[in-house]
Amino acid sequence: MDSFSYRRTYDGPVKAVLLDWDGTIVDYGSNASVRAITELFRQRGVEVRMPLIRATMGTSHKCQLEAIADLDQVALQWEQIHGCYPTQRDVYTLYRELVPLQTDILSSYGKPIPGALETIKSLRGMGIKIGTTSAYTGELQRRFSAEAGRHGFEPDTSICPENVPSGRPQPWMCLKAAMELQIFPMEALVKIGDTVPDIEEGLNAGMWTVGIAKTGNEVGLTEEDLDQLTPVDRNTRIIKAREKLSRCGAHFVVDSLDEVPQIIELINSRQSETVRHKFI
Repeated sequence: MDSFSYRRTYDGPVKAVLLDWDGTIVDYGSNASVRAITELFRQRGVEVRMPLIRATMGTSHKCQLEAIADLDQVALQWEQIHGCYPTQRDVYTLYRELVPLQTDILSSYGKPIPGALETIKSLRGMGIKIGTTSAYTGELQRRFSAEAGRHGFEPDTSICPENVPSGRPQPWMCLKAAMELQIFPMEALVKIGDTVPDIEEGLNAGMWTVGIAKTGNEVGLTEEDLDQLTPVDRNTRIIKAREKLSRCGAHFVVDSLDEVPQIIELINSRQSETVRHKFI
């Protein structure tokens, strides 16, 4: 068998960013899915605490519901009420029922996070294309895209788990987005999101990754609720979110999307410097 040692190194600029939706572009605190899933299980007589739901955020909704149903405290409540532990058929039924629930609350959480649209405009001014990946079903993705469009956000491509063999943390949504944007190599793209699966998705695709801490799932508060905290409590939550996203491998972690243009400039500098030092 042949062995290989030749390797090309990309020294060009960032050409595209792939953004998550909740907690990154829209829905400050990433509350829409959490509230919908809480209500979904409550309708079946099962109380699921929000931290348990947040721990599963970022994966496809079907995988998320499977993970929640497998939790001991959820499965035991389900068994007490329904006479057996939740089955795959139950999960599938929950999955179908989630769409109308999320649709009902969509308008309440589809508002762009302050500074997000301005940042996206700035990135486009740098010649950067904008794509998105999500955990949504295809139907929810279309509805969320339409709602965001009313606020002025229209990405160049949007990929959901239904478009690929499997969602996060597998890299397929990122790879499909890159293909649709006709951009390569993957070092020319940056994955940006607020959950661990977001970061893992980007890393598995060979991309630069940026974690969003303050406005995302790991802090998990609306802007109004966050402002009501004491400065100490607020900073503690943000630091904890930053540490979690850093531990899972994010190359950079910022508070919100409006810090991303400076990160892009830093990535561009690092890529060119790496190649320059290699040949000195």
